[in-house]
Amino acid sequence: MLRSFWLLALGPWVAQAQVRDTVTQIGQVEVRAETPDAVVQARSTTLTTSIGRGELKKAACCNLSESFETNPSIDAVFTDAITGTRQIQLLGLDGKYAQIQTEMTPLVRGLLANSGLQFVPGSWVEGIQLTKGIGAVTNGFESITGQVNVELIKPDEGISPENPRSAKANAYLANSGRMELNGEFAQRLSDKWTVGTLLHANQTRWFRDMNHDGFADNPLGGQLNGMVRARYWGQNGWEGIFTLHGLQDQRDGGQLGEDRPALPWTSSVLQKRSAFTSKTGWVNPDDPDMSVGIIVHGYQQSLNARLGPLALAGSQNLEGSQRGGLVQVLVREGGMGWYQTSGLSWSLDRYIMDWHHTGMAHDDAWTESAPGAFSEWTFEPSTKVTLVLGSRLDWHSVAGLQLSPRAHLRYAPSSKLTFRSGLGRGFRMAMPAVESLGRFASARTVNHAVAPWGGTQNVEMGWTYSASAVWNYVANYYPGSVVVDVQASNLSKAMLLDFYQFDSEVMLYSSAMQSRSASLQWEHQFSKNWKGRAAYRLQDVRGRYLGIWDHVPYVAPRRIMLHAEYQFRNKWFANATWQHYAGMPLPPGPGGVLRETSPGFALLHGQIRRATKWGDAYFGVENALNVRQMMPVLGVVDHLDNHRFMAADEYAFQASFDATRVWGPIFGRMFYLGINLALIGSDE
Repeated sequence: MLRSFWLLALGPWVAQAQVRDTVTQIGQVEVRAETPDAVVQARSTTLTTSIGRGELKKAACCNLSESFETNPSIDAVFTDAITGTRQIQLLGLDGKYAQIQTEMTPLVRGLLANSGLQFVPGSWVEGIQLTKGIGAVTNGFESITGQVNVELIKPDEGISPENPRSAKANAYLANSGRMELNGEFAQRLSDKWTVGTLLHANQTRWFRDMNHDGFADNPLGGQLNGMVRARYWGQNGWEGIFTLHGLQDQRDGGQLGEDRPALPWTSSVLQKRSAFTSKTGWVNPDDPDMSVGIIVHGYQQSLNARLGPLALAGSQNLEGSQRGGLVQVLVREGGMGWYQTSGLSWSLDRYIMDWHHTGMAHDDAWTESAPGAFSEWTFEPSTKVTLVLGSRLDWHSVAGLQLSPRAHLRYAPSSKLTFRSGLGRGFRMAMPAVESLGRFASARTVNHAVAPWGGTQNVEMGWTYSASAVWNYVANYYPGSVVVDVQASNLSKAMLLDFYQFDSEVMLYSSAMQSRSASLQWEHQFSKNWKGRAAYRLQDVRGRYLGIWDHVPYVAPRRIMLHAEYQFRNKWFANATWQHYAGMPLPPGPGGVLRETSPGFALLHGQIRRATKWGDAYFGVENALNVRQMMPVLGVVDHLDNHRFMAADEYAFQASFDATRVWGPIFGRMFYLGINLALIGSDE
């Protein structure tokens, strides 16, 4: 049986699950089935959920940060009320502690740590593999709480012997002023080569200020994003995918007025990126259990961000560039009941940074080099038991010698019940000046006991432990499942932003942090047309703030999610998702604002979709209940008249200004509509 390279290049850990769960191969013929919804990979040793295109269509997922509305494990949150940046939380910790990759190449790290999720258009995504808990050593050393791997549309999407070319288009419009256009093109050049092109453009054309506080609820700006991919089928077991990618993104937000650049609290963020990726693989024709994968990835990116004029306290300018790459070689071999994957990797990053804030300046240039070696062994004495033992050793030029051992166990006493457990260690390099850019949008001064980047104290490391049980059943001829899992992460070193100590400054230092999470999820097919999902999650995240353990702010301790979907006979589809978030701990704000807990709130999203032979059209609403945080920006109300917001030219609010106390939606109810068109060819 011939295993295709694209599975091998994902890493043998994911590849094995994909081969067994979604791919049936007979000789040299591969039949690949698209995962329509969110499905737990049955044979994976980790709790990994495959999110297919069918699931992604149920929400207005214009980019990766918005693709998890129907997922009970991930929260998408806004960092502040100025930049409009959205980040994810997994197990209650920021998404930076999860290894986020596109086809096993780095994505959300370095200069993209704050906003990289917004640079993956939802229309480009073929599927997402979400792993809760420590990942495999073959995928890198930065996985601590989990892993998010994004599979992009392949260069041969929609291509067949009958249709040598394919063209698709997508358009999206929302009442927030956001417009998007996407194009997808594929062409067979020969029996060995196909080429695909992915294009994306978005623009937000007007500011909205729903609470009339003089600050934009959404940033203005646009993005141009393009990717060219080529796929090669060779002889004697060789395959390859080659990718060129480039983007530019500009976002402007903050205070409204005729002369915005002169206003005290405006923001401007410009980011650029270009990248090249080569993934080649070989499967031994004489021994299908022997294969080799090679990944070569190089990129350069830049960041130019401004939050307020430099003359004002709490404002900052950040300019930076990053160039780097990754080379990885994997060799896989196995036999009856076992296989192993070993390899070598080398990552290299060159940074040039310039940060001005609160009257201080930091200029620096440094290089991070990390050659590493890894080995992972999988033992399957029977179909019921799978044991994975792995370890990697990395020599990081800043963090030093780092050992990352990991272990996973899967036990399935029956075809309906599966138990999993895992533990492992990971580490990463923090860049707080970039990762927390929006968290500095206040009148607070920044007091940092560690370097804003590149120092030995910026190493974050920790252990994660996990256990889960999955029960699959059939009731009244329809399937269902119950998933119970518990996760615990202990970070001996973590970068903390301390808002608790003083109301006039934010402290930045290295300390300890821990996360505890438990969740229960039930999913059931009630009839041929009805399907539902319910989930409940508890989480407790604490940091050691100057020797005292306290709750990390802006993390909801409880979350409830209900999701229902219905398929009509005439190709109409409808779905709705309701989520409730318990009150989150909030730090004190500047100017004497007391510490408090935010109110709990509920969000309701819904969508209807009509499928046709030429594509589909959809209409939806987000935050249908119109829940809004009425005053996301503190310090803009006249102290003499609490009902009057200050004009743009009134500067008295500066001492108590704080745009970081964001716990809920700002914009309110949003309507959107879109259309997907199959212009040439179709695989629908």
